[in-house]
Amino acid sequence: IGQDIVSKIETIINNRLNELTPQLVKEIVKKIIKVHLGWLVVWGGIFGGILGAIFNFA
Repeated sequence: IGQDIVSKIETIINNRLNELTPQLVKEIVKKIIKVHLGWLVVWGGIFGGILGAIFNFA
């Protein structure tokens, strides 16, 4: 019964992957990058400001 479930999951995954177009993949990646790079910019600004203040007063 375990192999049957694995086979069904493989079929579902393969069907989903076959539905993806290059444009859809591009949009998914852009959306993910936008979210994560947004946080990188925020935290980079915070840490950069803290380090700048430390070195300015040192």
